[in-house]
Amino acid sequence: MSVSTGARIFHIAVLSGLLALALFFPYVWFGVTPFNSDAEFSDAEIQALLAGKDVPDYYAMPLPERTLDELAEQKQAFTWCRFCHTLEAGGHNRVGPNLHRIMGQPASVVDHFSYSEAFVELREAGFVWTPELVAEFIADPSGMVPGNRMRYPPMIGYDKSAERDAMIVEYLWRMSAPDAPSEDSIPSLTAAD
Repeated sequence: MSVSTGARIFHIAVLSGLLALALFFPYVWFGVTPFNSDAEFSDAEIQALLAGKDVPDYYAMPLPERTLDELAEQKQAFTWCRFCHTLEAGGHNRVGPNLHRIMGQPASVVDHFSYSEAFVELREAGFVWTPELVAEFIADPSGMVPGNRMRYPPMIGYDKSAERDAMIVEYLWRMSAPDAPSEDSIPSLTAAD
């Protein structure tokens, strides 16, 4: 059984198209970029970016006391974020940068993360993350920073709410605090919860 040259060309074209889609789709859908950056920011460079700004030490501020159930709800609210971000000190970058101790830091200073041009411009403009600005960004990433690559909220099956966003911000803040609980000590909610 022989296959015509036209059929072979058609099959190659279809397979090439599927391969191109497989390579391009993660960038379009998730904002994935396959390149890391060589950029590293010293403490002196970060302090220079913070010069003249009255930035409090957010991690010295007390956070509200929460029950284990409330912490479990915050952990669950952060689940979508965990696909792209880590929170641990020295944690690696994923699709998004590591967010350990992001409150009070200039934008776009996580080592080895390839930031979008929109975020580089934000850093150069002197932007500093506060809990309020993190909440504003989570509420509308493309509205606050046009041209950034963050894909939140997820496009399918996700009910967005200000309450959930507030839980995400507090969890992000809490898990970078000096007295942060370990993630393993916070129970996970089950489907029945």
